[in-house]
Amino acid sequence: MEMPEPTETEMVALMGALYGAIQPLAKAMCRRMTSEAHDSTPWDDTSVEAPLATLAAWRAASDEIERLAAKSARIAGAKGASYADLGAAWKISRQAARKRWPGAVTVERTLTRPSHFKAFGGEALITWRSEEGSWWWIATAASGRGDEAPEDVTYGSSEEAAAAAGAFLAANATSPQETTESPKLNGVKVSAEAASA
Repeated sequence: MEMPEPTETEMVALMGALYGAIQPLAKAMCRRMTSEAHDSTPWDDTSVEAPLATLAAWRAASDEIERLAAKSARIAGAKGASYADLGAAWKISRQAARKRWPGAVTVERTLTRPSHFKAFGGEALITWRSEEGSWWWIATAASGRGDEAPEDVTYGSSEEAAAAAGAFLAANATSPQETTESPKLNGVKVSAEAASA
């Protein structure tokens, strides 16, 4: 799939939007750097703090762009885009796209319905969230404790989400009461040494 280049007008509009977007962050960071907490403090372009705060704001924006780009790559991959398509969009090779976003090309139809499994006395459900471009899990452990994938964590494959759910089930396989009670043999409590003999 051939990706068109942005026009000069589109690039000018993008640059203006980016500069406008980071300025509030840069100004807030500059105020914190100079210990001036008042919003009315004028922006001083001549100070050393102003360009340093702007640079830090660009780094924060770059990190967020990377996160959002990875999310877009996963969504595109789930909708059928290939690594060649992702590479064309990012202006890199197919191999570089595979290295940059491993697991992004996941054909959604390979798992059309949620995956359910039982382990360690509990059970988990693994699903694909197309709106987020990532896999997700929810589980109930043998101890009765329930949990789900944290909102700020993304899984690039169903296996990765299943491994996280499995780790939760293993860590919560028994309730604290069960682990502190002495084992029973034919209904009679015995010591741990006697039970292992």
